[in-house]
Order: sequence, then C-alpha cells, then structure tokens
Amino acid sequence: MLVLRGVRVGYRQGRAGVILEDVSLDVAAGQTVAVVGERWEGKTTLLRLAAGRDLAEDGHIIFDGTDFANRSRRERARLLGHEIVWLERTEPSLRMTMLDYIGLPHIMGWRAPRRAQVRRMAAEALDRVGIAHVAHKRPQALSNWERVLAGLASAIVARPKLVVIDDLLDALGTSRTLQAGDLLGSLVHEFGFGVLFSVSDLDAAVMADRILVFEQHTLRLMADHHPHHADELALARAGRGIHGAPRSTRAC
Repeated sequence: MLVLRGVRVGYRQGRAGVILEDVSLDVAAGQTVAVVGERWEGKTTLLRLAAGRDLAEDGHIIFDGTDFANRSRRERARLLGHEIVWLERTEPSLRMTMLDYIGLPHIMGWRAPRRAQVRRMAAEALDRVGIAHVAHKRPQALSNWERVLAGLASAIVARPKLVVIDDLLDALGTSRTLQAGDLLGSLVHEFGFGVLFSVSDLDAAVMADRILVFEQHTLRLMADHHPHHADELALARAGRGIHGAPRSTRAC
C-alpha cells in the first residue's frame, strides 16, 4: 500500500550533507510500522515524504500503486485528509469546534456530505475514542491526550488507507502511550488502514507490528513482529549501537 525504495533527501539552502540516504520501507493495509529515532535524525522528513507532502530527490515513494513523483502537487494535496490522514503535535490555530475541525476535509470538498451529516460523523467518532465531551471545544483547548484521541477520531471519519503520525505520541507518558496503542490497534483491526508513526523512545514503539530504527541517515529493521514480552524489548535494546542503531538487517 505504501512502498519507499532507495529514498534520498539532502539538506537545502547550501548546507552540505544528507538527511535521508537509501531509505526503504513498506506499510501494508492493516499494519502498524514505527520509526524510532532521536531529534533531528530525519523522522519528520521521512514521514512528510510518506504522506506525499514533500518529494524525494532520489528513489521511489509509491502509494496505492502510483509513485508520488507522477502525481501533481494538487493531486497529492487532495489525498491528505481523505486517503491519507496526517497527525502531528503542532497546535492548530483554526477557530472552530472539534465537530467541524475533525470533518474539515469533507466539509471543504464540493462533493462532500452536508455539514450536519459530517458533524454527526465527527460526534460519533469522538464518542468512539472516548472524548465526546470535547465536541464543542476548540482544538487549542485540548490536552495532549485529548489531541491524540481527536486525531484518531479524524481517521475514523476519513476512513483513509494510511494514517501518518509524526511525534504525536512522544508527548504522552508510558501509561497513556500504551492506552493509545491499544486503541490504535483496535481501529486498525476495525477499519483496515495502515499506520506509519515516529517516536523517539523505543518503549513507545511497542505497539507496532514492525519497528525500524535510524542508523546513519537510513533505517535498520529491529523487530518484524509485535514484541509482546518485555524481555524481547530488552534484547532489542542490547543490540543497539552507540547512536541508538540496531545490529540487524536492512528494512524492507
């Protein structure tokens, strides 16, 4: 469903060096993939490419059978909010209630359902994730935890093929991260979308089916199954190098 092969991105504005080098990964429908890396290692750059928000200098990024390089900027923009849902920590500045904010992409589309129908869908989605009480709040008034749940509610409304989550889970504590993982897993099972998310802490990646870790501008595969047991995570940590890189195979 999402395929990255040999992706490369260099610094711009005259700065030498690369951000990403020969990066490859897959995300299948119904699969959750975590990318683990420290700050400034290129997680956000990678996820923006995966969501079609930016284009790579080299390599291929194929979503639903079509390379993003063969789509116009307008076509890629149309995917966001519909077939691809992008969630991040940035606090939105729009002055509207969550009922309208969650359904915004559908309200804006000229073929979209009527506003009342979208608001009903948003209310049901907020109730599904357990925060029906924020329906008439503005996005700025939400806590970090509520913002995570509201993001998942937006995925319920959109019914996308791919959900991309950039560092949103890093704002949560361990208990909340596990709760978010349980809810995300149930939504993936129910709706069948794929998930690609980034975190800086390996513990926050425990929910993923596949865990990839940054190593010198590229990715290494750390786990290709759900690490149910704590001793498996301990073993994974023991295999990491000085800079947080695992001694394992290339991602594919």
